[in-house]
Amino acid sequence: MIYTLTLNPTIDRTLTVEHFRVGGTFKAAHSALLPAGKGVNAGRVIATLGEPVAALGLVGASDMAVFAVMLEEAGIENELLAVPGATRNSVTILDPADESETHLREPGSAPPAGAMQEIEKRLESLSPGDWVLLAGSLPPGMPENVYRGLCRQCAARGAYTLLDTNGPALLAGAGAPPTLLKPNLFELWQLDQGCPDVQAEVDLDRLPLQEVLAAACRVRQRGVQMVVVSRGAQGVLALDEEGGSWQAAVDLDRPVVDAVGSGDALAGGLLVGLVRGTSFAEALRLGVACGAANALLAGAGRCRREDIDRLLRRVRVDAVG
Repeated sequence: MIYTLTLNPTIDRTLTVEHFRVGGTFKAAHSALLPAGKGVNAGRVIATLGEPVAALGLVGASDMAVFAVMLEEAGIENELLAVPGATRNSVTILDPADESETHLREPGSAPPAGAMQEIEKRLESLSPGDWVLLAGSLPPGMPENVYRGLCRQCAARGAYTLLDTNGPALLAGAGAPPTLLKPNLFELWQLDQGCPDVQAEVDLDRLPLQEVLAAACRVRQRGVQMVVVSRGAQGVLALDEEGGSWQAAVDLDRPVVDAVGSGDALAGGLLVGLVRGTSFAEALRLGVACGAANALLAGAGRCRREDIDRLLRRVRVDAVG
């Protein structure tokens, strides 16, 4: 069974505005509203692939109904916990004229006392072999070591964990350690430097493959079994549980519509492959195909199964010597 945990979910609104600029007044050509958050997004992809998945997390009570409807329609088991107040909002403005994306994100609200104890109680039902995706930012006021404690709780139940977060929560959580870490290049830089506030002194997109690999190896030496580094259009670089190194990428056969959530879709595909017992290389292939399929639709975690199946045949997975 796969569980996703989203402690700081969001209501995503995506607006398509041609020739958008700051200070102007525009009419959106398209508007979409979607309950979201990294774990929720990944859960949609997992369900699209036909794998059972349950969504845990903290959602504002006034927004619980819209999340419940979406989860039911997607085929995701609803284990969300309602907390007082409203869920934060995120706005993405897509400009097809120059293919730009503008993101506006609220920080969220501090959860009430006792909320995390209820989440921990729900995780007590985990069984050996289950996977738990711990994903996204933490709401204001929540201790940065929350993911570390949750990773250890899952491990004590015999469950595996995939951690996908950033900043102080990433550095603290990586010390648990989780079973699998999925940083992007900047998050890998933070981990390697051991500082959540470090600023990249180099163009990370131009880092030679071997330097990225060396940094991933140093992170893995802390006890993490697998590391999957998202490199945007360059695909992923990954280390399996035996220390083998891999790279995977795909050339899109259609224009990018919205890349938001592609990392979440990658995580969802990875988890499905691992739960099904495929080889690590094939789990990577499925993850990359899902991440690419996500970019072909507006809205995070929205993939068409036919896009995933078609892109699977285009993904290149190679061992790195």
